[in-house]
Amino acid sequence: MLISFVGMVSQQVKIQAGQMTITLTGDNRILDEVVVVGYGTTRREAKTGSITSVSSEELSELTASSFDKMLAGKMAGVQITSNSGQPGANSEIRIRGISSINAGNEPLYVIDGVAVMSGEQGTFTNTSNALAMINPNDIESITVLKDAAAASVYGSRAANGVILVTTKSGKEGKSRFTARAKYGVSSLANDNDYRAMNGQELWTFRRDALINAGYNPDDSEMGSYYYPQSMLQQPMTDWIDHFTRTGQMQEYEISATGGSNKTSYFSSASYHKNEGVFYGIKFERIQARVNVDHELNKYLKTGVRVNVGYSNSEDVAMQSLYYSNPIFAGMTIQPWTKPYNEDGSHTLNIPENSNTNPRATAEYDKQYAKKYSFNGNMYLQWTPIKGLVVKTTNSAEMSFVQGMRYWSPETNYGAATTQTDNNQYRLLTTSNTATYENTFLGNHSYRVLVGQEALHRSWYQDYIYAANVDGGIPHPQTSASPKAEHWEEASTMMSFFGILDYNYASRYYLQASVRWDGSSRFGKENIWGTFYSVGASWNIHNEHFMEDVDYIDLLKLRASYGVNGNNNIDNYQQYAKYTTALYNGVAGYLLNSPNNDYLSWEKNKSWNIGIDYNFLKHFSGSIDFYSRKTTDMLLDRPLSRTSGFTSQMQNVGSLRNTGVEFQFDANIIETKDIQWNAGINISHNKSKILDLAGDEMISDADYGALKYIKGEKLFTFYLRDYQGVDPETGNALWMDKNGEVTTRISQARYINAGSPEPTVTGGFHTDVTWKGITLNIQLEGKFGNKVLIAENSYLHSDGQQMSMNQAASAMNYWKQPGDTNCNPKPVAWNSTSSNSSASTRFLENGSYVRIKDVTLAYTLPKQWLSTIGVNNLKVYASGMNVYTFHDVDYFDPERGVKGMGYGIYPMTKSFVFGLDVTF
Repeated sequence: MLISFVGMVSQQVKIQAGQMTITLTGDNRILDEVVVVGYGTTRREAKTGSITSVSSEELSELTASSFDKMLAGKMAGVQITSNSGQPGANSEIRIRGISSINAGNEPLYVIDGVAVMSGEQGTFTNTSNALAMINPNDIESITVLKDAAAASVYGSRAANGVILVTTKSGKEGKSRFTARAKYGVSSLANDNDYRAMNGQELWTFRRDALINAGYNPDDSEMGSYYYPQSMLQQPMTDWIDHFTRTGQMQEYEISATGGSNKTSYFSSASYHKNEGVFYGIKFERIQARVNVDHELNKYLKTGVRVNVGYSNSEDVAMQSLYYSNPIFAGMTIQPWTKPYNEDGSHTLNIPENSNTNPRATAEYDKQYAKKYSFNGNMYLQWTPIKGLVVKTTNSAEMSFVQGMRYWSPETNYGAATTQTDNNQYRLLTTSNTATYENTFLGNHSYRVLVGQEALHRSWYQDYIYAANVDGGIPHPQTSASPKAEHWEEASTMMSFFGILDYNYASRYYLQASVRWDGSSRFGKENIWGTFYSVGASWNIHNEHFMEDVDYIDLLKLRASYGVNGNNNIDNYQQYAKYTTALYNGVAGYLLNSPNNDYLSWEKNKSWNIGIDYNFLKHFSGSIDFYSRKTTDMLLDRPLSRTSGFTSQMQNVGSLRNTGVEFQFDANIIETKDIQWNAGINISHNKSKILDLAGDEMISDADYGALKYIKGEKLFTFYLRDYQGVDPETGNALWMDKNGEVTTRISQARYINAGSPEPTVTGGFHTDVTWKGITLNIQLEGKFGNKVLIAENSYLHSDGQQMSMNQAASAMNYWKQPGDTNCNPKPVAWNSTSSNSSASTRFLENGSYVRIKDVTLAYTLPKQWLSTIGVNNLKVYASGMNVYTFHDVDYFDPERGVKGMGYGIYPMTKSFVFGLDVTF
């Protein structure tokens, strides 16, 4: 008979007559006793798919407005990229590469068993993040399902991986109360000292540009060409310093947990406020959670998970080259421009920035999004017989976002103008499963799960534009002619699924899953899709021939194959659409796009082979090799003009991602007084476009410099070939189609100049504890990717932008024959287009290594605390984004998944002090 228990070494014993006493010993081979997987849990040694987890302890001392930012560098194969350092900003998460061009690439988020909304919510703010309403301290664990065997049970939503979040539950025992407080400060992350020219530098640069253009900067009769030494006697302003401040963060939280043999609970309430490093930017959140489980009787159990919250996000226009963008204006406003008027008010006399002052914008304009959020689910679980569990979970998630944008006449926008919008997002879900598990013939065990799910997702928006409002009461009704618009849309999905798990003697494991999804987003001929997976694993360490191999504690071989889908497309693409039009002066409707009855799912076909290991009771890790191929990829295809239309979205392309992942963790020292752990993860992913339905190259919808090219990586920078500077003349050089050097940009050839896709990503962490003092260090890195710094086409303009300040790095320009490795010579009002952003001149190596977190904590001895009724007290200091090693000529190397952007809010570094007390 096989005797087993989670966390213990299984024993096979011979049945004897009479009473038997069997003692199981702890199994240190199982590093994580229970891992959350799709629609259930499993032991680590029983898994067949590629799964990575982090626990609440690894997140507790990190400081971020949302948990997704905390995962950077912690998991092999999981790439977290930020395209904004703004508080409350959204993150781009990619699991094992990017699988689509026109469909979504974000993973599915499942919290406490129910899929939730994610991504941007709102209209007016630069960025928003639906996940920011979850308090990271409420999280018990996060599990990432990476391969088809682990994720395919989620069917058409699993192509980009699945992130499972489990929030904390109560435990039987005495009630515990925990209070937490954090306070921190932040500043721009600018470890390469990227800055604008000071007065002396700009004066020198302008004079040289005028001289190179044939003018005399010392001739007082030259008007705007006159640049005397006396210009430097006036007060100078560092505009980046003027537009920034020391950001401040504070967070307070109280939680309670406990329970009896029938009921358990966890509850929390928190307040988080983060003021950005730019004036006018703030993120504020108030949040509360209640998790309750109750055993009604020996057959029935019920529970609720409720999270409610309010957030207020205020910002100013960024993420593009707006005149009101403080990061761009701070680099371009001239240092001798005065920041204040004589009366102390903000100056608007800034002609080089279209008479716009971002400090005035931050003070007088309004741009905010106020969000009210509810996410609740309730389950009822019935166990009618031993081994059979029937469960229904029903969930409602709602977000109400009220936005406003007000342009004040005091910021030089003319008439007072207001825009408002009200967005409502709703997601209703029901999930119903029946699970039966049993053991037969001693060594054989199995689990069968069948389930059904349905969801309804809807959104509506009311938008009002109102010009000439009353500046004292800037609401739309004070305008004589406000304009209102309304949008709404909805989608539904019905699903049926099943899972079969089989285990023989804790040595051989087999899992298979199948799911049928029906979605309202696809054509009537392809409403339903079938998705499946099969996975197997072999616990080699449990074989009889391994009994004498004491140094191997766990050795598992895994293999899987599966098909999942991507339904993350816009609604109503399958329908013929109409647009308003005028015909002979009469308003009517015109057919704008045809039916698309065959619009279908993008499919991901993937295989994975992996090894999990644990040896010498101190070292563990995994190695995975994978390939995933996207077929039926959605591309916009041209139609015959005789149809009356020019193009239609069709399932015609294909793409492949292949890669390898390596994770290694070591428990180096473990004694009574000293514990030292360390770990490293490294991932390599390479994408390749296989088919563009006959096209060799198509353009990216967001950035013209990015192309999709058959046979290349998913993203390719397609740019003019810049060849540096002619050492004799200082002119910019380009390579033409014949391989000859030319000074004319119009003759420059275009080349495949690299990809924003990193070749290698990884992370490293270590923590050392000595008598209650813990030092934790975490690093993350990306290597082999390119980034295009488009802002530098204005800030390294070679004299073309004579009214703007320039980057200090532009001072490295050609000055005399023989100069090399420098910028072209500046020429006033340069007309050669040497500063074109669509060239390799501003394409840089985006590789970096970031010291992501350094935390020093001290936990007071329990004997010191027992006399005052305190169970635990910890104080800590933490640094986030402490230092970044990179060679990018900008504040920070991160530019999002596509490696581009304009006027990006750079990453910030922060230093936080915290206190945790448990009673």
